[in-house]
Amino acid sequence: MALMGSLAFCACTGNQSAGDGLGEGAEQEITLAVANGNSTSTRAGRPLLSSEAKQNIDKVIVYVVDASTKEVKHTEEVTNWQSSSEEYGTNDGRFTSFVLDTKLPTGDYQLFAVGYQSQGSSYGDIESALVSGSTFQENAVLPLTADGPAEEIFAGSTESFHVDQAKGFKQRVVLNRQVAGVYVYAKEVPFIAGATELRLVASNENNRLVLGQFVNLELDNNGFGNSIQTAVVNGYSQESAFDKTLVKIDLNEWFTAIEDTDGNGLIDTGVEYANWKKPGFSETATFEKGSVFGGAFVIPFAKVGEEQTLKLQLTTAGGSEVKREWNVNLPSTETNTYTLYTWNGASFGEGESVTEDAHHYNIVRNHLYGLGSRTMDDPGTGTDPEPGIDEDDDPISLNNKHELELIVNDNWEAIHDMELD
Repeated sequence: MALMGSLAFCACTGNQSAGDGLGEGAEQEITLAVANGNSTSTRAGRPLLSSEAKQNIDKVIVYVVDASTKEVKHTEEVTNWQSSSEEYGTNDGRFTSFVLDTKLPTGDYQLFAVGYQSQGSSYGDIESALVSGSTFQENAVLPLTADGPAEEIFAGSTESFHVDQAKGFKQRVVLNRQVAGVYVYAKEVPFIAGATELRLVASNENNRLVLGQFVNLELDNNGFGNSIQTAVVNGYSQESAFDKTLVKIDLNEWFTAIEDTDGNGLIDTGVEYANWKKPGFSETATFEKGSVFGGAFVIPFAKVGEEQTLKLQLTTAGGSEVKREWNVNLPSTETNTYTLYTWNGASFGEGESVTEDAHHYNIVRNHLYGLGSRTMDDPGTGTDPEPGIDEDDDPISLNNKHELELIVNDNWEAIHDMELD
């Protein structure tokens, strides 16, 4: 999903000949493009700090497969992706091209490509999941190695195309994000004795990611103004009783003391924000003074009956006691009717028409769901601003709120603003 319109590469669709327009003896060339910016961070996976379109992967692997049998005919690896590729647009993505050393014989082929962090991935041995024997697994299942947040991973494929060995071909594969994202950016946190954590909890959660049902749509504007016609929930779970907390914010990491000395019912930020601090993970990020933040990538999941999809809770340490709870809703401008494809354990379904409402909505692939407005990792350019300085960096107030509303973004294909009423 979310193909970048600025890509200046020509795609072949259907069962076309990839050699059209190429003369005798032409090379067989493949272009890889990973959408959504680049990051210089070296940690495994990147922390989700805003709706800014980024990527942090170090390896892309390409599989050339027989279109009928899915037998792997050739494999190409691009390591050190950040230094082996180049930008195709400011913060849009990176790409590289290569020529096959040995030409493919005449026949019909498909290309599949996956980009990820090769060191210490929470998905375990990705390559073993992608290929069984000599057969490529088109709907590869990647289980999380622990009950925790997912990591960013990118993937893409082409339709079947015909190769004439004598003429060569040019093909491109665009890789797009396969997970969803959620974040909480809040201020004016209520003070309740014993409450030390904010938790975003879900009615559902998946711990297995399925790489499949790729959709080629050209989307831009980093998730704003894009109509949603189809969506994918490419996850499932074999366990039903694990923790469904998507984001946890330890308030002790943001305040030197959790107290209300002036009696206004809120955690004090102190004179000139002396009681506010930033946690260790935020060395390269800036936040509005007095705010708190937490974000995570998640494996997409479908709504559960009439259950509220997301709730924000103020709890005691470890979440053992809920002191206050808010429903997290989609604003009416964000609810959609669209065709949803879900994994049924063996294949992706044919797609059914679903209609979301404020309380019941799906968490779908390549969409970002956020409380508060946060469009950049470092909106203060190194200095944490006081409230009201930057309208694009606006944490949601939890003071006197009963329900919250989301912001949703995808290039993220769509960014959904969540809301408190």
